Amino acid sequence: MQRAILLKNKTAQQDKYEIEFQSNGFEPVFIPLISHTHIPQGLLKLLEDDAYLKDLQDIIVTSQRTVECLYESVLPQLHASTRQLFLEKTVYAVGPSTKDFLIRIGFKNVKGGEDAGNGSILSDIIISDYREQGKNSEPLLLVGEIRRDIIPKKLSSNGIQVKEVITYKTENLPDNLTRFQAMARENSWVVFFSPQGTEEIIESIKNGSNHRVASIGPTTEEFLQRKGLEPDVVSLKPDERNLVNAILSI
Repeated sequence: MQRAILLKNKTAQQDKYEIEFQSNGFEPVFIPLISHTHIPQGLLKLLEDDAYLKDLQDIIVTSQRTVECLYESVLPQLHASTRQLFLEKTVYAVGPSTKDFLIRIGFKNVKGGEDAGNGSILSDIIISDYREQGKNSEPLLLVGEIRRDIIPKKLSSNGIQVKEVITYKTENLPDNLTRFQAMARENSWVVFFSPQGTEEIIESIKNGSNHRVASIGPTTEEFLQRKGLEPDVVSLKPDERNLVNAILSI
């Protein structure tokens, strides 16, 4: 059985990548590269303001880490009526996995997802919706401490101001290369999901290995290329099915 090394934290509740790889005859192995610490205080304080919560229409979520913070550190601390009102807000999500996770924790109206593989595409969807519906509200953007500013810049340039609230921070784990080398096997597939924490692993692969490399999308592909590592495949969309199909096509 061919090993697939997934350079990511295993998603809480259910990881669809594990299921998809296993069902296609691979042995998926997760190697977390970063640690996540929830920072729920800012959002909790904001949601305590009844007037703000009532006026809030839209939430933007770009990461499953934010959803984990909501599920584990925010929703359990909300009063039942506050939680219900919060879960009724429209959420714009990057990627299908983030969308599915949001639905599983109780959000009823989630947009984007499989139709928004990155922040730029999601921004286009939001801009289109706001123009069609004549909205002039301020969406709430939930982010990590380290983030790109594509969404706020693009929305701002189209007259939509956002309120950013940090929900988690990340740090590189100290032994990424050691754990990677311990789990690597001959002809393993190595799947890169983001740039963070990958530098030593990239150099190890470049310095002589027979591993094949997959990228979850064009942003990570560009990072790998800048580091001198050309991926063998790039997923057409950032989801488990397209990723595995891309690997099987080789």
